[in-house]
Amino acid sequence: MAVVCEDLAQYGVALIPPSTEEYFALLADIEQRLQNRPKGGPPLEEGAVSRIAEHDTTGSAILVNRAPVAIASVAYVWTFRVKDGRETSARHRPGPTRALLPYGGDNRLPKFDLYWNTIFSGSKRLMTAEGRMYGDNTDVRPPDPDEVWYGGFMISSGSAWAGPSVPVKLTLDGVFFIDGGFAGPDRLATWEETVFARETYLSCAKLAREATDPGAFFTQVRELTGFVDDQAPPPPGPLSAPDLELLRGSALWTVGQTVFWLRKYRGDEAAMKAVASWPDVPAPTLHKL
Repeated sequence: MAVVCEDLAQYGVALIPPSTEEYFALLADIEQRLQNRPKGGPPLEEGAVSRIAEHDTTGSAILVNRAPVAIASVAYVWTFRVKDGRETSARHRPGPTRALLPYGGDNRLPKFDLYWNTIFSGSKRLMTAEGRMYGDNTDVRPPDPDEVWYGGFMISSGSAWAGPSVPVKLTLDGVFFIDGGFAGPDRLATWEETVFARETYLSCAKLAREATDPGAFFTQVRELTGFVDDQAPPPPGPLSAPDLELLRGSALWTVGQTVFWLRKYRGDEAAMKAVASWPDVPAPTLHKL
C-alpha cells in the first residue's frame, strides 16, 4: 500500500513518496553521502546506514526543502492501520531549537547547530515510520571549519516506533523556518510551545536586568519557572490533544533548568549577566505564514 503524503508544498516543503522515481534517486544520494561523511561530521547512530539500506521503503518518504529559507524544525504524524482495520498514529513534536531560541549554552554552537540541525534550502531528509530522519546539509555544501564537530555530545536521530501495523500516511503538522516563520495546521501545538519558551527566556532576562543581587534573582527564577534541582521535568502533556497549560509549564521548567545550569558552571554573577544579555542575542521574530 502506497503511503499518502500530506505535505506543505505551498510553503516549499514537499514530501516525495516511494511510489515515484524521484524518491529512489534521492534515497541513493542520501545513502551515499552518509557512507562518505566529511571529516568533522557528528557521529551517526550505530547501524544507521545499514538501516537505510535495509528499510522497507513503503514506510517512508523523503522531505525536500524547496523554500528559500532553511527549516529549523518539523512536527509530523505517521498514521498506521492495524490488523482489524482501525487506525493509530505516532506523533512527533520537536522541542524549541537553538536556531529559533539561541539563548544559553556554548557560544560556538549556533553555527554548528545551524549546519547540522537544520534543513538547508535544497536539502533533503529520509523520514521513516520508525520516527527517524536521515540525511544532512552536505547535499548542499560541505561544513565550514567552525561548523565541524569537536566531540562532547551526540545528536539523536529520533525515537523508534514499533507495532503490528502498516504505515499508510505521513502528515506534516508544522514547520518552523530559521527566519521564525511557521507553517502548518499545528494540531500538535508546536507554535505555542515555542512561543511559551521564548516568552520565558525574555521574562528571565528582565528579572536579571532588574535584580539587585544574584540571590534575589535566582529565587525569582525558581518562583517563575517552578524549577527544582534534581526533580524531573513536568510532562508536556499528550501529543494526541495538547494541553496548553502543561506545555507552558514544561517550557517554564526547561528555561529554569537552563538558568540554573549556567549558575552551576559559571557562578552566580556570570550566570545572571549572561541571562541579562539574552535580549541582545540576535534571534528571529516568530511569525505565522
